[in-house]
Amino acid sequence: MPIARWAFNIRQPLLLENVEPLVTSLTDDDRPNIVPLSNLLNFLPKIDCDRVLQFRLEDDMRRALIGRLMIHSFFAAHHGCRWDQLVFSRSDTNKPILLQPEHLKKVSFNISHHGDWVILVGDTSLESTVRLGVDVMDFQEQVPGESFETFSACFLDQFTAMEVAFMTDAPADPSSPSGTAPQLKRFYRMWCLKESTVKALGVGIDFNLMSFEFEVQDEEETTKPTLSTRIQVHEPSSEFPEKGWSFEEALLDADHCYAIAAQSEMKGSGPIMDGSEIKRLDWKELLKDAVPYPPQFS
Repeated sequence: MPIARWAFNIRQPLLLENVEPLVTSLTDDDRPNIVPLSNLLNFLPKIDCDRVLQFRLEDDMRRALIGRLMIHSFFAAHHGCRWDQLVFSRSDTNKPILLQPEHLKKVSFNISHHGDWVILVGDTSLESTVRLGVDVMDFQEQVPGESFETFSACFLDQFTAMEVAFMTDAPADPSSPSGTAPQLKRFYRMWCLKESTVKALGVGIDFNLMSFEFEVQDEEETTKPTLSTRIQVHEPSSEFPEKGWSFEEALLDADHCYAIAAQSEMKGSGPIMDGSEIKRLDWKELLKDAVPYPPQFS
């Protein structure tokens, strides 16, 4: 069951050589080889362009734009679609869904972005019934010197006693101003696990995060993917089955972690995740199949 896992660092400059002859317009005289990201909006339909342009901060716009481009690139690369014939919408819970081509409507995919990274996970098979969710977090201290208790006060009621103990029992780091960096890392790791599961289920943000809990085997994350974490679903149902779950976790760099949740009812299909490192894209790879949308869609 091949699963595509892509990561893109939003700090990569978009160079003219990466997009010629797709883009030839430059607006920055001081940096003549840098192409403004706004020039890539014509590679998205109008509904996506309007959504991207709603963001006021440049980094937010970058994340949103790159996320939409990654979804297009995934379907073009793994399902042979023409870039400009893809039609997307959003579910009731604001999850991106594919409307056209119709034969690919059931292909599971998901994106997440935070800090410097955008991540996509997608099913490359048409036969499987896997459900996928992904979450990435920048776990730097939001307020330097703030205690873990102060930071986490509004969130700990979303975690079970075992999950809270996993966070609070992290060894202190003398090099951190507050000494709580390891606790924060474990908090963000657990948050990624929770969010990726909720996204795989396709439920809303008000879903009860206490209805399931994680048992972590490998205490600290590394750049090598961890596959040993297990889930316990307290009240299994057809919408939230207890079996068939797989999780992948890893560090993208010193400041970012991610988690992928995958659930499948297929028996005998083998592990959903294979433990290989996530693929990190550059602009050339991301845009290799890009073509502008026709005027009526742009």
